[in-house]
Amino acid sequence: MSAATTYTPPRSLILATPAGTYVTITLAPENGWGPAALVGALLLAVILWGGIVLRSAARSLAVRRATKKAKKTGGEQ
Repeated sequence: MSAATTYTPPRSLILATPAGTYVTITLAPENGWGPAALVGALLLAVILWGGIVLRSAARSLAVRRATKKAKKTGGEQ
C-alpha cells in the first residue's frame, strides 16, 4: 500500500459509531458500563448490518414465493 492511498470507511460505519458511542455514554451513569456497552454495541450492529439483513430476507422471501408458485402451476415446462 502506498502512502498516497487513503482509506474511507463505509458510510454506515461513519453513522453507526457515533450513535453507539452516544448511547453507551448516556446510559452508563444510570445502568453501569457493562449494560450500556451492550446496548451501544447492539445499536451499532443494527445500523451496520440491519439493512443487509432486511434485503437478504426480502430476496429469500421472493425466491420462496416464486418456488411455491412454480410448484403450484406445475413447474417450468
